[in-house]
Amino acid sequence: MICITLLEFKDTADNPLFINQQSLLQLKPPSGVFIHREKQHNDLVIQLSPVLNNQAAGNLFIYGFPGTGKTALTLDIISKLENEAARRNVSLKAVYINCEENKTDATIISSILKSFYPDRKIPRIGWNRAKLIDEFKDYLSQNKVNVIVLLDEIDHTLKHSGDDILYMLSRINDFIRSRVSTIIISNDVNVANYIKPRVTSSFGRNKIIFTPYNADDLLNIMKDRISYCFKPDIIGQGLLERIAAAETTKRGDAREALKLLYYCALVATEKKLKSIPIHVFEEAQERGEAEAYTSIVGALPLHQKILFLVILQNPKRVIPSEDVYRGYTNLCQKLKYKPLTDRMVRNFLIYFSDMGLIYSDIGWLKTLKKKTKRITITMPDNIKENCSKRLLEDLL
Repeated sequence: MICITLLEFKDTADNPLFINQQSLLQLKPPSGVFIHREKQHNDLVIQLSPVLNNQAAGNLFIYGFPGTGKTALTLDIISKLENEAARRNVSLKAVYINCEENKTDATIISSILKSFYPDRKIPRIGWNRAKLIDEFKDYLSQNKVNVIVLLDEIDHTLKHSGDDILYMLSRINDFIRSRVSTIIISNDVNVANYIKPRVTSSFGRNKIIFTPYNADDLLNIMKDRISYCFKPDIIGQGLLERIAAAETTKRGDAREALKLLYYCALVATEKKLKSIPIHVFEEAQERGEAEAYTSIVGALPLHQKILFLVILQNPKRVIPSEDVYRGYTNLCQKLKYKPLTDRMVRNFLIYFSDMGLIYSDIGWLKTLKKKTKRITITMPDNIKENCSKRLLEDLL
């Protein structure tokens, strides 16, 4: 059980720990230096430099695990490219699209058009795909401009809508006056499985891989941040090494390491300590895990919340998928919602697995005397309880 001391504003207004707590978690390092990403920095500069000569850069495929600096470094390099293009009087438009929020071709093209026509009303829905593509091509044909389209988390679009958007972008320079360069970023190292050979030939040539950080890398990244975030000499001996070692055993995610350091500082603040000793680590880790899970489940759409609550409330250690769908339909009826199809529920289970909320596999279950999809909850019991409470509050 986490014990939290009640604080007054007078306890935190003159915080003995922080100089600027936001600098610890912001996307771009306050120093402006992306430590241990020198090779990726140089690769991006080389790949994108043709734009400064009014040429299309080759389509670029960037992938690696979350928290390895892909998006932050790419956006930083594009910002520098925009500055250099302006200095050289080169016309350049860079468009960033998050594909988790824009999963379809139509919403992606609509978002690009909005950046082209900031004062024009471009409907997110209403125009069909053909109309949007025509508007897109018309702009690029009537104007002579270099365009960089950055599609972040492209795996969401590929799994939801296929690779048609990539095929269109890879061929568009044959029909327009402008020059379009496309960058795709993915957290899924198996994302190539969702791309057809006709597109792989365009996006498979230029790859930049962001490998996970090791313990020394994470240690250096945290040391680079703390001088901007914390007052001098308040980090306890061995704390940064403990955090780096813990995150290295997971996936080498710098964001998670910095977040864990932040939780350590919060625990120390609540305890009214004047430093951040190593003994706050376990409590901070527990709190971070609990809040991460509850934030994720709280953001799920309605039917995913119902489904995940059913999984959490099932007393079995290993749950057959048949039990999950039956429990889901029963709870939908109790809550007076129409259940979705079995196929949709299977897709939700894949999504839960990708998010790390559950573990699923195909195996033999003695109780059913057959092979079936097996669902296992991987989170600790106290976090399960917190998530269940959050879902019940949202649904009831």
